[in-house]
Amino acid sequence: MAARRRTLNFKKVLQTLLDDQKPLPEFFSGHLQDLSPQEAARLREVWPQIPLERRRALLEEMERVTDADLRVSFKAVGLLALDDPDAQVRFGGVRVLWVEEDPQLIPRFLALARNDPNISVRANAVGALGSYMYLASLEELPPKLTRQIEEELMALLRDPREPDEVRRQALEVLGYSLNLDMSDWIEQALSGDEDWQASGLFAIARTADAAWADRVVSFLQHQSPAVRAEAARAAGALGLQETVDTLIAMLHDPDAQVRMAAAWALSEIGGGEKIAEALEDALENTTDEEEAALLEEALDNLAFTNDLLEMVMMDLPLDEAGVLSSEEEIEHLLRLFGGEVEDEHGEDDEA
Repeated sequence: MAARRRTLNFKKVLQTLLDDQKPLPEFFSGHLQDLSPQEAARLREVWPQIPLERRRALLEEMERVTDADLRVSFKAVGLLALDDPDAQVRFGGVRVLWVEEDPQLIPRFLALARNDPNISVRANAVGALGSYMYLASLEELPPKLTRQIEEELMALLRDPREPDEVRRQALEVLGYSLNLDMSDWIEQALSGDEDWQASGLFAIARTADAAWADRVVSFLQHQSPAVRAEAARAAGALGLQETVDTLIAMLHDPDAQVRMAAAWALSEIGGGEKIAEALEDALENTTDEEEAALLEEALDNLAFTNDLLEMVMMDLPLDEAGVLSSEEEIEHLLRLFGGEVEDEHGEDDEA
């Protein structure tokens, strides 16, 4: 009975999709989650008959839903959208499939990255491979698939005839690579225009390599808000304690994206009461709902980060008297938690 009722409901869903005189309720996309093979086949039959604006609106709504809840899957619809003649629908299909992390999608994304006639779709497909390269950085993706992604994206990056939008996305994704030395490519990007600089900083964040600290710091006060925001994100991803004061100042940046990037970076770095106080002050003074929500999340993340830092401290080696066994470890923890370190001349240095 339940199966028959679902079949009847699905028929009504298809009828509604085909009739552009009927509005699509906000909850409508929920009927297209986790489709059975039979439902997916029926949807494929009617897909070309669904009005274009309706297909576009449907993909936009699905992206909104998946952004809010990563557990939701519209895989069947996303796969249909990848073959749509409309570039905006294909773009939406890629976005809907970003959350899947299904290795079987890798060849589809690579094909779109190479061959789609629309540059934005190509770049979006490259970006979708970022989650797979992240898995590769955790050694949770088969080496064969990792090499395939790296080889094809490097081919795009090396080819100056390829659109910059596609090449920049390739650089950002390859920031995760454990097999490739991306240093020269990142340095080249940091010497380019503002778009390339932002992508270079994005790639640095994904390297998790603190050797880039000085380069990140040099971009924190860049004239471009987009570059400042990416520098802030990179500082957070690398856990650069020396940037805390600058990031706190950036909570007052005239650009909202920079302020939010700085807030999240501070929550990732953690340590010291002044970070919590700065985030709480920013939350109290903002009138923007999106920014307020981000600041609340940042405060929660800060608490999580600080708990992790405390666990790390508990695991550090102690001597027989129960104290840290070296001055270097003491100085490291003082800097980590925003304390003061006495320099070699006996003067206190604020971290």
